[in-house]
Amino acid sequence: MASTGSGADISERDAADLLHKLITESIPVQGLFLGHDAVAAGLVGHVFIGPDGLVWVRAGEQRTEPFLRFDPATAVRFKYGDTRAFPNIPIPGDLRLASALVFVFADGTEMAIFELAAEPE
Repeated sequence: MASTGSGADISERDAADLLHKLITESIPVQGLFLGHDAVAAGLVGHVFIGPDGLVWVRAGEQRTEPFLRFDPATAVRFKYGDTRAFPNIPIPGDLRLASALVFVFADGTEMAIFELAAEPE
């Protein structure tokens, strides 16, 4: 089972507000699905509401591009923290992260949305 780290538990309303901010401000994110038995899939992109009404993470607007899709309303737990709270979640490459919003589902799988930190100037 995936580890939810030590981020703070937050309410569903707080999670919805944070997700709304990521969507409306078009903040770059790393979306990461954490499944069972060390299964994980992730990609860098933006969060948006898809044509099916679910939350999507995709790099561009082409329908053929890889994507992650989930329904936050089916999550049973919500967590938020900065990257110190989630030290064991695998992030590929040299991405710099600012925060993590995690949706935990009844089967133990998780959908983590990491806000990418701005590059230093």
